[in-house]
Amino acid sequence: MPHFNPSTLEIVLYCVAAAVLLFVGYRLGRMLGGLAASRALSQKEQELFTAQKGFKNLYEQELAAVREENAQLKEQVSGLTQRVEDYRKKAAGFGGLFSSGGKRADAMYALLLENEALEEALMSQNEKLKQERTDSLREQMRSTSYRRVLMSQLLNDERIKSYVAEILADDKRLPGPDNHAAAALPAQSE
Repeated sequence: MPHFNPSTLEIVLYCVAAAVLLFVGYRLGRMLGGLAASRALSQKEQELFTAQKGFKNLYEQELAAVREENAQLKEQVSGLTQRVEDYRKKAAGFGGLFSSGGKRADAMYALLLENEALEEALMSQNEKLKQERTDSLREQMRSTSYRRVLMSQLLNDERIKSYVAEILADDKRLPGPDNHAAAALPAQSE
C-alpha cells in the first residue's frame, strides 16, 4: 500500500472527499426530509378525507331528513286544504236555506270564498296603515324632540332672558289678575 506524505495532493483529495460526503449527506437529508414531508402530507390528506367523508354523510342524512319532513308537511297541507274545502262546501249548504245543494249552495260557496279574499285584503291593508301610523308617530316624536331642544337653547340665550326679565319687571305691561280672566273670555269666543 502506498504511503503519501502530507502534501497538497493529499489535502486536495481530502477536501474533494469531504465535499462529496457533504453533497451526498445533503442529498440524503433532503431525500429523507421530502419522504417525511410526503408521509405527513399523506396522513393529513387521509385525515381531511375522513373528516370530509363524515361531513358528507352527515349532510346527506340531514338532507334526507329534511326532504322526508318536507314531504310529510306537503301531505299535511294538502289534507288540510281538502278539509277546509269540504268545510266551505258544508258551510255553503248548511243553515237550512240551501240544503238542496244546486245553484244556491254554489252561490253561497262563492260568497264564502270572496269573503275570505276580502278579509285577507283588509288585513293586509290594516298592516300597511299600522306601519304608516307608526312611522308618522316616530316622525312626530322626532320633530317634538327637535322643537324641545330648540326652545331650550332659545330660553338659555342671555338676550332672551334679559327681555323676559325686562317684561316681568314692567308691571304696566303685565295683565292684572282680574284682567286675565276677562282677556281669556274674548279669546275663547273668537
